[in-house]
Amino acid sequence: MPVAFNKENFYYLIREVLWLAITALICWAVLYPVTSKIYYLYWKVNVFFIFSSITYFRYATTFKSLPFLKPAMVRFLFFAINFTLFIYIAQYEQRLISLADNFYLEDFGFPKVFINEVMKRELFKYLYTEIVLFSTAGLVTLSAFQLRLIISYWQYYKHQANLLLEE
Repeated sequence: MPVAFNKENFYYLIREVLWLAITALICWAVLYPVTSKIYYLYWKVNVFFIFSSITYFRYATTFKSLPFLKPAMVRFLFFAINFTLFIYIAQYEQRLISLADNFYLEDFGFPKVFINEVMKRELFKYLYTEIVLFSTAGLVTLSAFQLRLIISYWQYYKHQANLLLEE
């Protein structure tokens, strides 16, 4: 069943592209203090933490207004993929936190500028806070979205059961 490309779908597409641009700017702004000082090795994983926390928060709060979540198959695919994403985020969170506990700058990347002990401590404090904040936010918002998917399934099948009982 093809989706008709009408004005309403075009507005949804523009809104999604705008949200992706805003998310990309937030990722850049959050990681700039780190990437300006070191050649950060884990920037892709960190961008994924930030992206998933913002995106899943938005999906969980605006669930009913997202047209691509209307088909049951799409919701099921999100539900199935989210289990893997949860494990992936939790694994990398633990890995990056253990690297931060070692306090070796070379574990995260090589310096672009001279970094003394005070700057190194501040960088690690920022890095640790940012990793914990966004990876935990990603796990929490992913779980909230999973709960939202379960609630929508429950409401749908409860409604269908009530219709069958009325007949």
